[in-house]
Amino acid sequence: MPLSKIQTDVLRLLAAHRDPESYVRGSTPLNRDTPRYSADIDVFHDREERVAQAAELDGGLLEEHGYTLRWLRREPAIYAVLAERASEATKLEWVADSDFRFFPTIRDETFGYILHPIDLATNKVSAAYGRREPRDIVDLLTVHEHILPLGAVVWASAGKALGFTPEGIINEIRRMARYTDADFRRIASDPPLDPAATMMRLREILGEAEAFVARMPTEKAGLLFLKDGHVVQPDPGCLHDYQTHAGQTRGHWPASGEITAAMFEHYRKQPGP
Repeated sequence: MPLSKIQTDVLRLLAAHRDPESYVRGSTPLNRDTPRYSADIDVFHDREERVAQAAELDGGLLEEHGYTLRWLRREPAIYAVLAERASEATKLEWVADSDFRFFPTIRDETFGYILHPIDLATNKVSAAYGRREPRDIVDLLTVHEHILPLGAVVWASAGKALGFTPEGIINEIRRMARYTDADFRRIASDPPLDPAATMMRLREILGEAEAFVARMPTEKAGLLFLKDGHVVQPDPGCLHDYQTHAGQTRGHWPASGEITAAMFEHYRKQPGP
């Protein structure tokens, strides 16, 4: 993703303050190697009591390095600030997050710590059916093309969505995804987005996802499937060929050390998160 200069500078400055329970998630790490710009930087925490502490520490460091801060919110569960320097600005938010995920947070040179790409992907699915934001549609295409086919992501996301089936998630994404050309034109991207092509591609991958989940056994909803150290979309007719992986508090690595090592190597080589 074309991170702006100020976003890159801020992220690298604050990276030392991040840890496994204070990490960056959302569109910024998801899209750092795609054309879409993110409007802000979201720092999430497993415990609400850490939100204010992290915001004040980060804010103090930013001011020490010449940033002007304009605080937008200072509430127990969410802090938000506009940081400005040399005619550039970016918004930062510090919030509490659910600690239920598939994998532990991972170290990253630019961000400090981020959610694992698979958790970034499943969270993006949750956003796409939980609100009406055209940028979420763009991010679903990124997930499908660069992280994991959307069918497998939707299937796993059901483990985080109490009361939703994979089929229900797909239907809800379709229901929410009713956007105009003007909606997409407001999304910062270089090159600019093609609204018609974006929606056409969304319909294609939702159709593929629907065909996949229709063949999967319902008792395995909410699981990921691994093969040769990679999270993959499985062949529903040969599920015995895969290792399953469920979410839990703060995530966990597969029981096999070899698989965990292969996963680290795989994601280390990826151009993005």
